[in-house]
Amino acid sequence: MKKDKSSMEKRRAKARERAKKKRSLRKLQSAKQQDHVVISRPGLSDMGAPEGFRSISFSQAILEYGKPIMDRFNEDIDSLNEGMYLSTLLWNYANDFEKGKKNRELEKLKKEALKVFKKILHLDKEESQTLLEDMIERNYYLFPPDIQPEVPSMFMFIRKEVRHLIRSFDYGKIGFTVEEAIPPGEDDLQFINKLNTLDHHILNDSDYEEFEELLFSLDDECRRLFEKWLREKGFKDYAESYSNCLDIFMHFIYGYMHDDAVLLKSIPDIYFMEFFEDFLLRKMMVDPPKYLYWPPAIKLFYQYLNEKGYLTNSKKIIQQIDRIEPYFITVLRKQFS
Repeated sequence: MKKDKSSMEKRRAKARERAKKKRSLRKLQSAKQQDHVVISRPGLSDMGAPEGFRSISFSQAILEYGKPIMDRFNEDIDSLNEGMYLSTLLWNYANDFEKGKKNRELEKLKKEALKVFKKILHLDKEESQTLLEDMIERNYYLFPPDIQPEVPSMFMFIRKEVRHLIRSFDYGKIGFTVEEAIPPGEDDLQFINKLNTLDHHILNDSDYEEFEELLFSLDDECRRLFEKWLREKGFKDYAESYSNCLDIFMHFIYGYMHDDAVLLKSIPDIYFMEFFEDFLLRKMMVDPPKYLYWPPAIKLFYQYLNEKGYLTNSKKIIQQIDRIEPYFITVLRKQFS
């Protein structure tokens, strides 16, 4: 799994998490004492998309819609931002156009789009008009208005442009040449100490700003140490493919509002289910077969945590993922095949 535009979505996901309204952490005990009703939302694959369509969040809908635009830009951050701006501009224009709106705002959007076509994409007037019309047609093709969920749904139904063959993950390419445990180094011990501190914050209703600062400081450290461990173990496959899976998982565990106290070392099945069938698919956009890397990556991460002393026995958690993985593959096939 080589680097791709998923890194762009990870940066956006991280920015969205940072921008969330600050909240206090809740202890499991206080959560149980509250008189609240938990409304369970179905996973993306169970939201009633018609045959030939799949469910998708609004933010992903814009990204999928804008692929022909994004393909015209380089992968540096400034160029990607320009592409996203233009994609969003065209999205708004196409939706207003399809609704039959004829107003000053619609004309303003059109003029702005044509201006960007000329300035950034270097298209002439005829090419610009053709691209504009193509993007209007693309919006109608991907998101037929007559099948969309009723407002105020936060999701849309998108046509499956391509159907992917989703096979089970090939565990034959996973293996170590060094089987014995590698004792934790000083950097591992510091990392494990930070994880334990995060757990302490969760369980003791700490100030969120202090917790948030610690959480976001762990991103690079977590990925780097896990990848280092894989290489020291003589990992056979491309180690970076697995370490890149950790950011979104760590932020689901520690940076996302749950109804219970959730720690890396104690995750009820219901939250693993939520991560694999909903959160991961909503927050990450990768080529569908690449989603298969997440279960093995997380299981390997728990082996690392076990060797370095955060856990005394990782088998139970790994078995939880083993039970859910076949269902996750079924979800992927329903969404993308």
